[in-house]
Amino acid sequence: MRLGARRLVCMRAARSTAPRAVASTSARVDRRRRVRARAFSTDDAVDIEREWRATSYDLSKRWPLINKLYDLEVRRAGLDPARYRLGWHGAKSYVGITYLYDDDRTGEARGDVFVSKYLALDPEFANAVGCVRHELAHALAGPTSVDHGVEFLHACETLDVPAAWREEKTGAFYSRPATQLMWAKCDAEEMLRGKSDVLPELLFERNVWDAPVNGDRTVFKDDESGVMLDAFEMYDLVRAEEEANAR
Repeated sequence: MRLGARRLVCMRAARSTAPRAVASTSARVDRRRRVRARAFSTDDAVDIEREWRATSYDLSKRWPLINKLYDLEVRRAGLDPARYRLGWHGAKSYVGITYLYDDDRTGEARGDVFVSKYLALDPEFANAVGCVRHELAHALAGPTSVDHGVEFLHACETLDVPAAWREEKTGAFYSRPATQLMWAKCDAEEMLRGKSDVLPELLFERNVWDAPVNGDRTVFKDDESGVMLDAFEMYDLVRAEEEANAR
């Protein structure tokens, strides 16, 4: 079963020729967008960056670091971590994408942020910070920020989004030959290993939303209780069960 999509906003790489994806029904603007960003923990940020530099092209270590960074930034933005979740995608036509919508069950404004696995493999920690803040600026500014206009730029100021990450396109993110070679090497190694369980399948963009424009959001139903769970809630449940079984 599925919940209907309301809206999405995204950042596309410079080489993308795809049209901007905009759903037809607007979501409610999150009024938290005018709240100033909370103080950022310098120690936490330095620790994440230090680990980032030490892990190189290793998704098994970088994915947890992306999550740590996202957790810091979403709280810094004054957003509720339970309503703004992080997933991933494997495209090279865009770096980050954010789906904004109203939860049909609660009426709350929510957002699903997805970042490229190649961002997690990026040698530059600053790119991870820039992309995450760009997507959260969309969450603060609301669905009208799809045009990267005044509301979006105000949110960028609030979150101190780096200048290179305030545009719709990301410049030369995918145009670095040495980095692309390393990404290709990682892809080849992953293919040789077979299906990878490093990145959670439930949180893959196309497993959460079946289409980027006017798509449907996947929802799971528990046969015994009849409770409806979205992909992120299902992921939390599966992890909790795995941790309980491991004790």
